[in-house]
Amino acid sequence: MKGKDIIFISPQRIFNPTSGVESRINNLVKIFSKDNNLTIFAPKQSKTKKYKNIFFLDYSNKYRKLFDTRIINKTKPLIKNQNIDLIFGTTLWAGINSLILSLIIKKPYYFDDHNLEFLRYKRTKSPIWPIIFILEYLIIKFSKKTICVSEKDKSFMIKYFKVKPKKIIVIENPVDKSIFFSNKRIAPKIKKGLGIKNNQKMILFFGQLNYIPNIEALKIIKKEILPKLDKIDKNYKLVICGKGNGNGLLKNFKHKNVIFKGFVQKIQDYINASDVVIAPLISGSGTRI
Repeated sequence: MKGKDIIFISPQRIFNPTSGVESRINNLVKIFSKDNNLTIFAPKQSKTKKYKNIFFLDYSNKYRKLFDTRIINKTKPLIKNQNIDLIFGTTLWAGINSLILSLIIKKPYYFDDHNLEFLRYKRTKSPIWPIIFILEYLIIKFSKKTICVSEKDKSFMIKYFKVKPKKIIVIENPVDKSIFFSNKRIAPKIKKGLGIKNNQKMILFFGQLNYIPNIEALKIIKKEILPKLDKIDKNYKLVICGKGNGNGLLKNFKHKNVIFKGFVQKIQDYINASDVVIAPLISGSGTRI
């Protein structure tokens, strides 16, 4: 895709990402802005000089992300001055806005489905999963192209939504090897700050800890992974980083080899310092870094 004028709608922060979904959106903006002209709608955040056409929106009420008339109102003057080629909506939150805006300005939209959301809700036994299924189905059905993170997600879309394979584009989450790499220089500093001895292995789990799939992962760590590790080798420390308290789970999560660091500004330093990074997730696809 080159030389297109694109309206890019993101319900998440784009710059200075602190979560997996934000990292993916940040990379998508970098990819599509190389050869295209982007007009970006996103929540308020620190502005990056590189991108000129940005509209920051106040989402103190998060449910406004589902349908935001401000995006439509700000787009109408744009289409008078430039030829908009398509709309790009990221995650289910932006899907409705993309669909409605597409109908109003009569331009196609691409939909980036970060997770198969209905499947995540169903696996966690949420009572609203049928509603999520209908919503996701309609957004995918009327999109010109749907983007997912893996071939596995593509196969699920074909199976559950009866989508034609040629309509689905797989864009795997890119990894910036200049940021993520085994760093022997930073490792001693990080380990020392955590109280980990040089001869101890550092195992890392990180994420938004109040996110349901990550709460499930914490339970798996506590009930399955830690007992097995203790039988194999007790000379390790498991470091847990991220916002939230696991829906109260962390209060009763006591183990001598577990360190709760909370939110860290530069998670890449902890990844690069670790001997092993784990992601024991049973639902959701999304972004692991």
